[in-house]
Amino acid sequence: MKKRILILSGLFLLVAAGVGVFKFTQEIEARYPWLLNYAKDRVFPSSEVKSEGPKHILFTFVDHFEPHDQAAVDRWMKTYPSAADKHHDADGRVPQHTWFWYFSESKDPEKLHFLQNLAELSYQGYGEVELHLHHFNDTEKTFLEKINGMIQLSQQTGAMITSGERPQTAFGFIHGLWSLDNSRGPGACGVNNELILLRRVGCYADFTHPSWGVMTPKTVNRLYYAIDDPLQPKSYDSGPEMTVGHPASGDLLIFEGPTVLHFNSLKPQYDHGDVTHIDLPTLERVDDWVRSNIHVRGRPEWVFVKIFTHGALVEDHEAVLGEWQNSMRSYLEKRYNDGKNYVLHYVTAREAYNIAKAAEAGKSGDPNLYRDFLIPPYVNHFFIASAPFETIAVSAGHATVRFLVPAGTAAKVRMRAEQVVVSGEAEQVKVEPGKRESVITLVTRGSGAVTFAGKKVSG
Repeated sequence: MKKRILILSGLFLLVAAGVGVFKFTQEIEARYPWLLNYAKDRVFPSSEVKSEGPKHILFTFVDHFEPHDQAAVDRWMKTYPSAADKHHDADGRVPQHTWFWYFSESKDPEKLHFLQNLAELSYQGYGEVELHLHHFNDTEKTFLEKINGMIQLSQQTGAMITSGERPQTAFGFIHGLWSLDNSRGPGACGVNNELILLRRVGCYADFTHPSWGVMTPKTVNRLYYAIDDPLQPKSYDSGPEMTVGHPASGDLLIFEGPTVLHFNSLKPQYDHGDVTHIDLPTLERVDDWVRSNIHVRGRPEWVFVKIFTHGALVEDHEAVLGEWQNSMRSYLEKRYNDGKNYVLHYVTAREAYNIAKAAEAGKSGDPNLYRDFLIPPYVNHFFIASAPFETIAVSAGHATVRFLVPAGTAAKVRMRAEQVVVSGEAEQVKVEPGKRESVITLVTRGSGAVTFAGKKVSG
């Protein structure tokens, strides 16, 4: 009898322990969805061996860019070029910034002006413009109305539309409040089939995560495809990993940044790549980001480091535009660009996507060759204007556009071409040669197309 009681007691304790572990695991997954997979990766790290040669570091800085006045944009226009010009990667490129814009407190004319400012920075070679959206209690219909409106406004400045004879809509996306695919509930999204809708309107990848709380995916430190369940939120929790030789399998690529857990005096600290005046880009953090080893499976020598900021906030400008960013860049160029063990590449979000897709397609060697692998540069790399325009076809040395202003409107155009000849619905045309570009002033004559034909600027 005593033996039976001992056995039953033992079984009870085992069951109770199992229930306790199960509840503890559930609580951990609810509060820290990523933690168990992160711990698994730490205990059982990837066994992939990189090929011979240096490790290439693809460094991407994305920005939840939400200015509320012209002064915030002016600080970027004034400060970023001089800050970036101090630094170069192995390819001679200055640091590339990607502005994911959301101008919540501005009317359309002011939004257009902000976008024209960012188009100027893109034209000068400092980065690219993508899309960031906060939205609440939306339906499929209202979500599409909002995002299509933002895309159309962006494209009037040459952003999010590809150069070439057949322009296409293409954009990267960051969700406001990290609530991609309704992961935080209707009050911060409302759309359960958001991944499908984003792909439908031209989104090539999502750059929202990692984040924090319930919004964070269970999958960490990966590039992977999410398969949308239109009846359930947060379909991006997991999915097929991006792998060399395997075609895309899913609705939308989830392009993650580093997730790092470290301890400071036994106190755990979570680093998800945010750069602020509190979370400064220290050298130790840079090393942690690189060690996160985010890559396309089968191409471990191409390591993607995607960090983020809210760069329009005044309090964060020192971290993003001042001496802290200068220190971070200098360390990257010293530690991770020796040409023997490491090669550094500053890339935009679009370029990072293209290089990842090149790896998936089996490309190897120098990733600099694949910055434009699938998605060509946006129109505002080659052509910008003081008036909003519709792109018909734009490339280096040639542009055909339709200005979206009344006849008789004066406009100023800059384009990467020499010996430009203007034809079509324009008059009072004046062409001035500049340094590696032409500056054209004109007056619109009607609503028809205007063509700018010239000689492509070399280099």
